[in-house]
Amino acid sequence: MSRSIEHHASAVRATLELGYDAAAATVELPLARARGAILARDLRAPIPLPPFTNSQMDGYAVCAADLRSAGPAESAITLPVSGIQAAGSAPSVLAPATAVAVMTGAALPRGADAVIPVERVTPPSFDTDRIVISAAVAAGSLPGTFVRAEGSDVARGAVALPAGTVLGPAALGACAALGMDDTATVTVQRGPSVLVITGGDEVLGPGEPLKPGAIHDANGPLLTSWLGDAGASSVTTLSVTDDPDEFSRRLRECVESSAVHLIVTSGGISAGAFEVVRVSLERAAHMWFGHVAMQPGGPQGCGQYRGVPVICLPGNPVSTWVSCEAFLRPAFARVWGCCAPPLWASAVLTEPVRGLPGRTQLRRGVLQTTAEGTAEEPAVRCVGGASSHLLMSAARANVLVRIPAGDHELPAGTRVHILPVHGGTIGQEAASE
Repeated sequence: MSRSIEHHASAVRATLELGYDAAAATVELPLARARGAILARDLRAPIPLPPFTNSQMDGYAVCAADLRSAGPAESAITLPVSGIQAAGSAPSVLAPATAVAVMTGAALPRGADAVIPVERVTPPSFDTDRIVISAAVAAGSLPGTFVRAEGSDVARGAVALPAGTVLGPAALGACAALGMDDTATVTVQRGPSVLVITGGDEVLGPGEPLKPGAIHDANGPLLTSWLGDAGASSVTTLSVTDDPDEFSRRLRECVESSAVHLIVTSGGISAGAFEVVRVSLERAAHMWFGHVAMQPGGPQGCGQYRGVPVICLPGNPVSTWVSCEAFLRPAFARVWGCCAPPLWASAVLTEPVRGLPGRTQLRRGVLQTTAEGTAEEPAVRCVGGASSHLLMSAARANVLVRIPAGDHELPAGTRVHILPVHGGTIGQEAASE
């Protein structure tokens, strides 16, 4: 009986938990090497941000109370300009019943508590010795107006970036604002060390001249790239033939000579006559091999070899890739915390799609937008067919589209679940017209 996608995802997660090494799960990295990593510990602010109270606008710093006591509420107010405060200068002092010209980001003069934008005073410029403030503008200039208070973004000692934050451009910019340079270290999640096994008698390395009946190894580079993006700390590759004895020997030597947390295989696990991975591991490891009710990626396996978790993926490249997204990514995120979990969303189909009896399809698609009335709604178009060898169309996809099991057609406009993935083609809509 076939497993559901959810059942097998749970089994893969449980398998990875067997190889989880808490001591190896975090690492100290300098910021220069931490881009894209995920914080393992809260990062606390060594200074407040902003580090001082400053102006949000180019304008005039005033004391709001002066605007209330300068005359009748319905009257315009005239204030002499007592100075100018440029960005980067130490804060000056606001004399009572005056205004100080202040630039965006400049320290607010001591005694001031509000800023009036220059375009809201008369004359709307800085080459004047006095300004006129209308009654309406004065009434709206309360304490704190257009003022960035010290520590309003984050207070000194408070959590600036919580554990789990992806160190992307904004987070790295925040670190720089806190005074951290490229040599400052952060504690980040460290993914597992992975041994990848691909091959077969028909598989040749990239760049080798093809011979009749042979193909190039796409799965080795595909898995190496995917695992690196998913936060694996290291990836070692092993190319094997269809000889079970040779497979067993080389696998044993690799595991004995290196400390790996996970073994990932691709191919050799279905019902053919030369399924070297299944034949070899069934006699040397505690394994489950079976079928998951999905297309592509039906044949799957998981278990342990000499105490090391093993995840066996089907050999067609698209099946390998889809299996990584469906099973390895959620397990990596949950167990090792080294990548973001899959974030499913929804979109509507632009074209009809037929379901498959008894199996959920994970089709490749291109996310678009379509105008429906006055609302913009995400829409998705499947690219290529459902077959698992169509790697070129998979490379054009930027989402996986979940099509429920069933022998029926989903009409255009049907809402479906989608999973964003790395890849896709810029200008795909134009190129398809």
